[in-house]
Amino acid sequence: MIPGAGGGLMPYLRVAAHLGDTYNVTAVRAAGLVPDEAPEASVPKMAAGVLDALDADGLQPDVVFGWSMGGTVAWEVCADYAERGHHPDLVMVDCSPFRRPSDPEGDQEILDLILGMLGPRPDPQTAQRVTATFEAHAVALDTFATSRTYPGRVLLLVCAGRSDLDDRPGRAAALRRWRELAPDLQVGSLEADHFRVFDPERLPELTEHLGAFLRPARSEVAP
Repeated sequence: MIPGAGGGLMPYLRVAAHLGDTYNVTAVRAAGLVPDEAPEASVPKMAAGVLDALDADGLQPDVVFGWSMGGTVAWEVCADYAERGHHPDLVMVDCSPFRRPSDPEGDQEILDLILGMLGPRPDPQTAQRVTATFEAHAVALDTFATSRTYPGRVLLLVCAGRSDLDDRPGRAAALRRWRELAPDLQVGSLEADHFRVFDPERLPELTEHLGAFLRPARSEVAP
């Protein structure tokens, strides 16, 4: 599991617990969230960091999961694995293949949501590191568009409410581009908006999509 902008893993806790009933789940946090660690300001560097972390533990994932910016990074991770001859299943939740132009007002709104997850009185140094990490991620998304193809199985879940795809050239254009890049792409819809997909009342919808997508892959390797 690869985090979205800001690098925190808290939004994933409920879905990770659900997947943990069946799978061994590993999450790779973003660089920059601990003291004396610089955040990564490019998507390729983030993908390389994920691969380094997994390689260091001798792990090769069967499924790679990412929401929002995490989906963009997850795509690059899978494209790198494909160059090694490995093709994990890829699940992307509400992410666009296009660059995200700088939007100070929108960025501040997102940062406020992320900082709100730290609680009512967060440690100032922690908040400072999260802010710096988010700002580096905003730069990364402003300068990157997905361009490599990926031949593995891909599930893209798009939010029917407020969606990350709305901030770019548009949903129709984004879906066309993903289909160009992913020959084995499945697309599903989530009723939640972008920042509510992991809420308890929305979790069954998300996990139903995940179960339907992952079930064929599991049956292929069953004894």
